[in-house]
Amino acid sequence: MNVKVLLPVSSGDRLKYFKLALNSILTQTFSDFDVIICIDGIISEDIDLYINSLGDRRIMIMRNETNIGLAATLNKAIRSYPADIYFRMDSDDICNRRRFERTLEEFENDEELMIVGTECIEINDDGTEIYYKKMPFQAQIKKWAISRNPFIHPSVALRKEFFDTVGYYNESFKKSQDYELWSRAIVKNVKMNNIHEPLIWFRVSNKFWINRTLRSNIRNELKVSFFLIKKFNGYIYLPKILMKALLRFMPVWFNKLMYKYGR
Repeated sequence: MNVKVLLPVSSGDRLKYFKLALNSILTQTFSDFDVIICIDGIISEDIDLYINSLGDRRIMIMRNETNIGLAATLNKAIRSYPADIYFRMDSDDICNRRRFERTLEEFENDEELMIVGTECIEINDDGTEIYYKKMPFQAQIKKWAISRNPFIHPSVALRKEFFDTVGYYNESFKKSQDYELWSRAIVKNVKMNNIHEPLIWFRVSNKFWINRTLRSNIRNELKVSFFLIKKFNGYIYLPKILMKALLRFMPVWFNKLMYKYGR
């Protein structure tokens, strides 16, 4: 089985977090894979030097001369590096050592399964654990997706056939591109599931809060929700969706408070 890990890195990423992320990939209990470090435009000099110093034969480097965005970068990597299974990972999160092993077991047990995600433990900038985030079971995903993202993007793995069936990331979506992709998969009845184990540590950093409250992110999330509402007659979820969007327009400190106590 040909397995590849897609690890994008761009400007603003920090070497300390990048090292932790990459090390958590390279020390997996399942080790037969390649890591595609996807450099999107100009990155910090210390990360660039560190990447160039790496000697692991499993590491491949893809460079974009200019920043083209996450969706276009992932599409380019998928098209350029064929694989049977693609794992996603972000440059500031950390994998449980058994993440790849457990995920591949799910694929092996069900040949129709196209996406496998996991639950996570959220951590802050210092690495302190702050929340165990649970995700929906297979039967719950469609209903969940109408009002919120049913997968943690850096936790997912996808079969190559998924992209043949659903298509690639929508490059017009600079934010929430994963949520939009899952919505198309749901409409096509693609089989998907989450492992009910926290197999990544997801960093809730300042970067997370900036992205969460961006107008483009709010707008794109609403587009996806309205798309699914129309497809599945889910108008009952409209008040919840509009309330969530309104919350995102509030100051960051208020969003942090609601994120902590309102879940």
